Amino acid sequence: MSAISSFTQAILNIFYQLTTIPHGSFNTNEMAAFLESFAKSNGYAIKKDSVGNILAYKENTKSKVCFQCHYDMVCVGLAAQNLALNLLQTKRKSNNIEQTWLKAQDSSLGADNGMGMAIMMYFMQQGIHAEFLFTNDEEVGMIGAKGLEIPIQSKILLNLDSEVLGEITISCAGGFDLNYQSEFITQEIPLNYHYYVLSSRNFAGGHSGLDINNPLPNYQNAILQSIYFLDKALNESEKDSLYVINWKGGEKRNSIPMHSKLIIASKQKLSIESNEFFVFEELKEEHNEMLDKTNEVFLQTPNGIEFKILYNLLLSLNIGVLDSIENAVQNSRSLSHISFANGNLSLAFMGRANTNDLLQDNLTQLKKILEKEQPKQKKESLQIKMSEYYAPWEKQDKSIASSSINKTLCETEEMKDSCSLKEILKAMCMSMQKHTEPFNITPKIVELHAGLECGILLKRFKDLGLSDIIALSIGPSINAPHSINEEVWIESAGVIVAILQDFMETI
Repeated sequence: MSAISSFTQAILNIFYQLTTIPHGSFNTNEMAAFLESFAKSNGYAIKKDSVGNILAYKENTKSKVCFQCHYDMVCVGLAAQNLALNLLQTKRKSNNIEQTWLKAQDSSLGADNGMGMAIMMYFMQQGIHAEFLFTNDEEVGMIGAKGLEIPIQSKILLNLDSEVLGEITISCAGGFDLNYQSEFITQEIPLNYHYYVLSSRNFAGGHSGLDINNPLPNYQNAILQSIYFLDKALNESEKDSLYVINWKGGEKRNSIPMHSKLIIASKQKLSIESNEFFVFEELKEEHNEMLDKTNEVFLQTPNGIEFKILYNLLLSLNIGVLDSIENAVQNSRSLSHISFANGNLSLAFMGRANTNDLLQDNLTQLKKILEKEQPKQKKESLQIKMSEYYAPWEKQDKSIASSSINKTLCETEEMKDSCSLKEILKAMCMSMQKHTEPFNITPKIVELHAGLECGILLKRFKDLGLSDIIALSIGPSINAPHSINEEVWIESAGVIVAILQDFMETI
């Protein structure tokens, strides 16, 4: 067995153990206790703070590097029910290299950021002289990072939450959560109308930042695709006589909606064929049991609003990619939830951007759209509330561009005794090139369109009197985080260990 494969198996054993411990956001106490016990059993001291962050460190030892990851996960599917996960391994080839991928059946896996946790815990088993920072509740607004009360002694912060082997992340997107509520005037729908339910299926969900520009049909937003489906399937006279009675869609605020269930009424009988993504079925009185019991309004309160009103509102929201540079998303907006019943409409959004200016513009423009008066809207009922906002992690050195790594430059330029971002980045580039070359991967420096904790942690450290810390982020390859299709390339975790070991020796 190769060195890398032995690393991989050791990390995998730890990760398997982590999957047996509940650690969804806001439900992390059991995992926190496990991490504390694990650290102490491997000879590390512990510091904790009031928001659940844990720092493991060697006493009486000077550390150069602090490894960091979050220990909560997004629970979708069976994980959301605290059920045991059935883990499946599959093999496939990429770049002529056979890869082994791990996923959970009908559930998110928790490789985001569980595989980073496993890597850190592997290093702790080896007893290396470093700091290990486990942050709490990252997936629900980076609560742990924002409330960090523990200083570190290391000058280098290595976040292990990036999700593509070969990428070195030097900045990331900030974000906001915005909630919209308003009441609309409805009208009673005659019982002799035709009632239908449109249910989504086979949508993958995915990360609302990393997958926002995924061109595959199943990665599209199930809520928006519902209205697009109806718009395309109906003629104008059918749309004019169409009413929305009930609508519920979306799962997690930071994931692309997988599900949407729309109950509509039409004066005319509709003839619409179901397809791979949508089931269209007429409802009769005896079909009440098909309705979502949390929004049981069909026949009991058959009131609705014109389809075109909601269609035009959702169309105006500009959901998706707003700005990009060379196919790299810089600014985006996701609609994560919809709820409509008895005239009450609720929408939830998550905006992301890689610069403060873009993020502010995104927020300002969305508020302007939502504040615009809509037909049949009870203006006094309008509520727009921002529940979360965090600034982007902008580049610590503006002269460094996102690009493929120049191998010759990294190998020939003399390393200097300096803790500048360029020198630290050079050391990481050299190590990454060495260990990714056998996998036919060309490393690159990137700005990530997702939320990492680095920027917030750097600000918190500055507040604690630590202003000269340099941050980078790397990690194993993970596909479709925050969804039931989440999977991790197992061998890539071993490669990350090898990269980090060389990096530690270089610095």
